[in-house]
Amino acid sequence: MGGHPRARVALRRPRTGTYREPETAIARANLFTGLRSMIFLRGGILTANLPAVAVNMPLRTLAQRCKRLTPLLVAPAALLLNQGQAKAVLIYNIFESAGNVVVQTNGALDLTLAIPVGSNPCGINGLIVSSLAALCTGVDVAGTEWAITGPTSFNGTVSITPANCVSGIATVLYGNVSGLRLEDSYTSNSPIVSSATFNGQTLAGLGFTTTGLIGTWSLTGTTETIQVFIGPPSPSGAAVPGPLPLLGAGAAFGWSRRLRKRIAAPLSTPPQA
Repeated sequence: MGGHPRARVALRRPRTGTYREPETAIARANLFTGLRSMIFLRGGILTANLPAVAVNMPLRTLAQRCKRLTPLLVAPAALLLNQGQAKAVLIYNIFESAGNVVVQTNGALDLTLAIPVGSNPCGINGLIVSSLAALCTGVDVAGTEWAITGPTSFNGTVSITPANCVSGIATVLYGNVSGLRLEDSYTSNSPIVSSATFNGQTLAGLGFTTTGLIGTWSLTGTTETIQVFIGPPSPSGAAVPGPLPLLGAGAAFGWSRRLRKRIAAPLSTPPQA
């Protein structure tokens, strides 16, 4: 038998003919181990002197089981990649509807690492003060104020209060004093949905002449953000997901396809005498 001297392996001689292991694979294995066996699949030891049937059958069984498990592993992998990039956001939308101006909040925030700075209530149901970057939505009740950083005013100086109609959880955005207040019943990562409607008002009359993002604030101590938009919310009522979670899911899908092809590849069998 040719190849490296250590690649010579004593095999049980079959009744007819001769049997040779692939010389290159055995040579590489013995060069690394210096033994007549090689480490396989993280801890399993495949002795070179074992008959081929004793090796191939367990590997075929393992491949079949892995093939059945692969679809079950793809979804959790994509989910983990997605969650690793996820970030909560609270969005205020100021828009016109049926001859009125509506302030609507949607989103969620993780307050685990947020910094409380006391309480600064709105004091009234519904408010817009451009010069203070202040918005109040929901039924005004007691709550905790959390530190934020960002703009201290919107465009314009018009203020309007109170709202003609409010609903949902109480929120107070105070850009001028760097605070966001949420009612005490709020728990981290639960939905924040509320609104304030001002009858007979227009965006232009409040000094909002262009649509789009007018301010972004960071919740101090966290990666959470608060954003204010001029214009109606998206049809889903939630922020559009960023590209990184989508790329993560795509990477997981591609990985699963490569793994499927590798598992489905036919196992090589030793030549028969």
